[in-house]
Amino acid sequence: MRLTKILTRTCFILAYACWIAPTMAGNANDGIGQNIHISAQLTSYTGKPSWLLVIRDVDHNQTIPYVFDFNQNNNFWLVFTYGRNYLITASTLQFSPYRSMPCYSQRKIKNFCRLESNGRIISGESIQITITGKLTPYSDTFKCHVMRF
Repeated sequence: MRLTKILTRTCFILAYACWIAPTMAGNANDGIGQNIHISAQLTSYTGKPSWLLVIRDVDHNQTIPYVFDFNQNNNFWLVFTYGRNYLITASTLQFSPYRSMPCYSQRKIKNFCRLESNGRIISGESIQITITGKLTPYSDTFKCHVMRF
């Protein structure tokens, strides 16, 4: 009788642990969700380009801004979201170069690399972006290769 009671309780505890374990594991992974890898392999760039990338984490109701300054020809950045579902609400590249170049004094490229999701939720996808060429305010001098995985 006593052995049956112990076995019954043990089975109950194991069944409860198997039922609750997936829920606990799901909450443990809330730290980092999807990510975006950015690699810039430029031959040159004009002025002092600065890239604003704004991520809207739908799962956690957060807006995460990232600002990247191009200060060399080869750059590598990582962007993290905390959830699995997100929007890219802004991707703006701004040139604020030296005063000796007035034609570029306040030039912006909106929707840089065509990353903005325009309300479409990106679900469970990470992105790898490779930027090559000359980074200037003219979009025909550089190329953005965007791969989703």
